[in-house]
Amino acid sequence: MQNKKVIYILVAIIFVGFFYYTTSDKQQTKPINELVIDSNILENSDLAFIKNIALEELSLGNINAPVTIIEYASMTCSHCAEFHNTTFQKIKMDYIESGEVKYIFREFPIDKLAMATSMLTRCVDKNVSLPFIEVLFKTRDQWISENALSELKNLSKQAGLNNEEFDECLNNQTLLDELISIKDQAITDYNINSTPSFIINGKVITGNKPYSTFKEEIDKVLESYRGI
Repeated sequence: MQNKKVIYILVAIIFVGFFYYTTSDKQQTKPINELVIDSNILENSDLAFIKNIALEELSLGNINAPVTIIEYASMTCSHCAEFHNTTFQKIKMDYIESGEVKYIFREFPIDKLAMATSMLTRCVDKNVSLPFIEVLFKTRDQWISENALSELKNLSKQAGLNNEEFDECLNNQTLLDELISIKDQAITDYNINSTPSFIINGKVITGNKPYSTFKEEIDKVLESYRGI
């Protein structure tokens, strides 16, 4: 009965708390009422760290690299998963590890489950966030199911979140608001409306393009940088 109760609470969090973020227009967020943990309780608990989550840039590579790639992705997006499992691995090996490209991951959740999953990737230790995202994309077919919450809880546990932290994370209004803000800013700054979308030194590229497309754009910038 206790397990069923937890599942019901988590379902309520996702389907009641996240309903409004799926539109592109900026909205005023609303509290999740009873589901939002009282701040006094957080201050006096071992889970107080969740209240103060700082949404730092999730990035890889040389901070002074001549090429910067910003990816806007949704965790439930099949094209995003395909990009990460194939093309991104080649970009990482050929350009990020060589110091020529800095890569930044930004959230652009397109549905309620994607928002919940993005919240979880921000609640794990920041040094684990990007590897956890990679694992989630690799196991996408596993956790996008009728047992999504149970699967995500198991995967999150492997990334360092216990059951209490998992529940607190999905119930964190501040984190939810900040992720919505990232999405709103992407729409304002780059007119992003689909995933994956990429910004390569200011140029917007939409869709899961082949490696050759990224190579062409990266090499073009590198040639200019080197004065070729």
